Amino acid sequence: MKFGKNDEAVSPVIGVILMVAITVILAAVIAAFVFGMGPPVKAPQAQLQFTATTSSLKITHSGGDPLVLKDEKITIKNAATGTPILSSTLMYDNSGGGGLNFSIGSTNQSTLTPGNSVTNATVLVTGAGVWPASGSIIQITILDVPSGQVIADTKVTVS
Repeated sequence: MKFGKNDEAVSPVIGVILMVAITVILAAVIAAFVFGMGPPVKAPQAQLQFTATTSSLKITHSGGDPLVLKDEKITIKNAATGTPILSSTLMYDNSGGGGLNFSIGSTNQSTLTPGNSVTNATVLVTGAGVWPASGSIIQITILDVPSGQVIADTKVTVS
C-alpha cells in the first residue's frame, strides 16, 4: 500500500483555530467597553488647609480643582487614641437628610473653589459628642466617593 502526502487538511484546522482566537479577543474588547472597564474616575486634586478650634472646623481651599462637597466623605478621629469622632457620608446635603452642611456665614456651599473657605460649627456638637479639648490632635480624612480616592489626610491641633 502506498501512502501519498496530503497537506490539505492542515490549513482548515489552523484557520478555524485562528478565527476562534480572534473572535474571543474581539469579544473581550467589546465586553470591556460595554461593562465600563474604561479608565478609572479621577479624584479632584486640591490643596486643603484645616483649622480646628473647640467650637468650629474650617477648611480652606488653597488651590487645585473645585470640590463638589456632596461627593466628599469626611472622617475625623482622635489622632492619639484612634477613637472616631465623626464620619459623615456627605460634606453637603441640601435635602435636609443629614451630612455636614459646611457654610460660609449663613450661606450653604455646595462647591468649594480655590481661594474660599467653609466652616461648620455644628460638627463639633453633633459628632460622637467627644470633641477633643484644646491642644489635642485630630486626624481629618476627606475621601472622594465617586473615585474612592483620598483627597486629604492630615493631622491638626485643636486650638
